[in-house]
Amino acid sequence: MNIQNLIPNVVTLHMLTALRPGLFADNLCVQLVANLDEFRRRAAKFMQLEELREFCNQARAKAVEKKGKEERAPRPINFRSRR
Repeated sequence: MNIQNLIPNVVTLHMLTALRPGLFADNLCVQLVANLDEFRRRAAKFMQLEELREFCNQARAKAVEKKGKEERAPRPINFRSRR
């Protein structure tokens, strides 16, 4: 959308009201963006952060699940004599 004489601060304030509460919105409130390009760059960084957190959470959950299965699995009996 192309709006003539659009004031960047007005856009930023309206974008803030549309965001869900969270780290990104908090960050924007603490340090306002100068323009929409900066808004997009910061949004991209927060999206990467969320994706990394989700990946780490999934990997951690898989590791816990795998460890739980290993603990429940019967262990092979060692018939070697101990001397």
